[in-house]
Amino acid sequence: MTYRTLRLGRTLLPMLAALAGCSGGSHSPDQPGTPATPAPKYQADIRRTAFGIPHIKGNTEGDIGYGAGYAYAEDNLCALAEEIVTANGQRSRYFGPDGTRTGYQTSNLEADYFYQILNDADALKQAWAAQPDEVRALVKGYVAGYNQYLKETGVANLPGDCKGAAWVRELSETDLMRMVRRYAVEGSSGQFIGALNAAAPPGKTAQGARQRAGGPGTPAAQPNVLSPEYWRRLHQRTGSNAVALGKDATDNGQGMLLGNPHFPWKGPLRFYQLHLTMPGKMDVMGASLGGMPLVNIGFNQNLAWSHTVNTSSHFTLHRLKLDPADPTRYLIDGQSKSMTKRTVTVDVKAADGAIKQQSRDFYSTEFGMLAVVPGVAAWDRSNAYALGDANKDNHRLLSQWYAMDRATSLAEFKDAIVRMVGLPWVNTLAADKDGQALYLDVTAVPNVSFAKQADCVAAADQALAGFGIVILDGGRAACAWGSDPAAPQPGIFAGASLPVLSRSDFVQNSNDSAWLTNPAAPLVSFPTIVSVQGVEQSGRTRIGISQLQARLAGSDGLAGNRMSLAQLQQIALNNRVYMAQQVLDDVLKVCSGAELAVACAKLGAWDRTANLDANMGYVYFAGLWDRVRDQDVWAVPFDAADPVRTPRGLKLADQGVVSALRLALQDTVRAAAAKGWSPEAKWGDIQVAVRGSKRISIHGGEDIYGVYNAISSADIGGGQRDVTDGTSYIQAVTFDKDGPVAQAMLSYSQSSQPSSPYFADQTERFSQKAWITQPYTEAQITGDAAYTSKRISTP
Repeated sequence: MTYRTLRLGRTLLPMLAALAGCSGGSHSPDQPGTPATPAPKYQADIRRTAFGIPHIKGNTEGDIGYGAGYAYAEDNLCALAEEIVTANGQRSRYFGPDGTRTGYQTSNLEADYFYQILNDADALKQAWAAQPDEVRALVKGYVAGYNQYLKETGVANLPGDCKGAAWVRELSETDLMRMVRRYAVEGSSGQFIGALNAAAPPGKTAQGARQRAGGPGTPAAQPNVLSPEYWRRLHQRTGSNAVALGKDATDNGQGMLLGNPHFPWKGPLRFYQLHLTMPGKMDVMGASLGGMPLVNIGFNQNLAWSHTVNTSSHFTLHRLKLDPADPTRYLIDGQSKSMTKRTVTVDVKAADGAIKQQSRDFYSTEFGMLAVVPGVAAWDRSNAYALGDANKDNHRLLSQWYAMDRATSLAEFKDAIVRMVGLPWVNTLAADKDGQALYLDVTAVPNVSFAKQADCVAAADQALAGFGIVILDGGRAACAWGSDPAAPQPGIFAGASLPVLSRSDFVQNSNDSAWLTNPAAPLVSFPTIVSVQGVEQSGRTRIGISQLQARLAGSDGLAGNRMSLAQLQQIALNNRVYMAQQVLDDVLKVCSGAELAVACAKLGAWDRTANLDANMGYVYFAGLWDRVRDQDVWAVPFDAADPVRTPRGLKLADQGVVSALRLALQDTVRAAAAKGWSPEAKWGDIQVAVRGSKRISIHGGEDIYGVYNAISSADIGGGQRDVTDGTSYIQAVTFDKDGPVAQAMLSYSQSSQPSSPYFADQTERFSQKAWITQPYTEAQITGDAAYTSKRISTP
């Protein structure tokens, strides 16, 4: 892929707006003396199969983008329209300044300031100029398809909350570039919105900023953005599992892949299933985020892949030494420099409905914008902190997924990722039809070497750096990010210097570092900001590896020592609670007393899963573990030489531990009763997905308990919890002589619109663990019992 560098003047945005409105059709006369008939600018076939999956076929990138935009609008127009409002920094104008986005804590006003800065005119010009022609065609087509559906339907006829809404409008190419930039920083400055809003010079208050004990933009009970626990919880919400198996591990000698991303079930990060076909050029199926005219996770004729959120850090903080004469000036190597002040103005809807304007000042340096985290990173007379974001100038996301979608071999797939370094914050795991497995932790990461960390991170901050939270000395030019001429962007690592592993047995990841991708070939000696080693692994990582090792050793009680696709699916959804496997036997040894008799009986009878029919033992164990897991309770502590089997067991010889366990269980029993949970309840009675008047039972449990099928839920009253995050698009793929053999589910279903027939259908299948065979070939598509087809073209 070649990238063109264009010099663009001030006229670019008006030109883009004009282009968005052009028909662009060519003309050819039918016969002499008759008017010319305009040829369609775009034409696509949208064939839908069961569960509303659109199979979009077109002759050009513009055509398949057009079909994808139209199909997505049919199913989720309201959701994308609202997120376009967000990416434009206009939430306060339409929804008021004090509300929040679904799944986020920062206020509308805070988000508006951030996105107006992120998506300023210069940044959008650079982003558009960086796109190759094929990607521009995809974007333009997607915009045209979305706009056509909106025009045909009319705002007044849309469903739900966006019916007749003033915030629903046609899109432009620039809107989609705003969305791409918004996705790029989700794992970096997108988590610092509150901190950026809180930054003001000493003696001044940041207008509209939230000042909370737990950090800006987060409830007081939540950890601040500069704590390792904050990022652990983020990985729980947006984390994932993935396994790629090579020919030495599969029963058919082909590659196999399990992709199990854990993403929010509500809000802007919902996946959407689709299949994009350009004959002779692209034939890819899977899922993507809203507004993306490509497949992000999926498979083609030759290979399958998935992503997991990585532990690499995509940002750094720079501790500035301030000029004693002026706290808006900072010193680099003794030279005083002025911060850049920028005033941002936002339209705000007042209580009486009137639109007013509200402004505030933001300050930035060559290292990035200033940020404040109360109690951790302050702006006082001596120091301030600037946030550097490696993904702020990563304009390669769409080009990266375009190259991946079209890859004809695993080697080509790997080369595209290593060369472009366009993925923002995810590991990639892939398997191909020839039986090779591949892992890449290749993303945009600030170039902070071991030497630079040792020289530029203060001794008091080295512990945080061990968790990927790097605070550099902003007073020395030598502490700026390093430079590698092989990198596609200044200040980041080149792809060839980041973790990559190819195997013929397996690679896996569950949001821990690259270290134990395959324990037989540990990935070590990478800079801390990229990947750490020798640290305790999550329960999901440990249960994932242990199940793979048991299957391949033939020690899991099943026949043979190779994995079938059905067995891989069973690993994904067996809902075993790994932490219970490590400690429950010990808990039962000390579980006694009249007050605990029922709970002890339930724990003893519990099957140690988070399946629908799991008894209240799961709830009692979860509550107990929440209360003791951060205490010193392990009989066998973590051992870096035995990282999959440690820590384990409880220190029952320590009466303090025994007392803590009993007290924790007593508190748990009382709390469960207060919620109205009967001791006879099943987990499927408690955890549900609310779909209109339906309450669909959902299996799976919290990441912190080591449940591979990580599902989070929140109390909704009446003794029930509604799912908020977790397993989303889940796929299991292998290959035969005809190509990919894939089964998948989209846990929350295709459409976010309650009136759609695709609003709850796959959610019910997920509840039943009933995987859905994915129609991929023409014969499979047209032979599907629910097959429908329509051709769309621009007027």
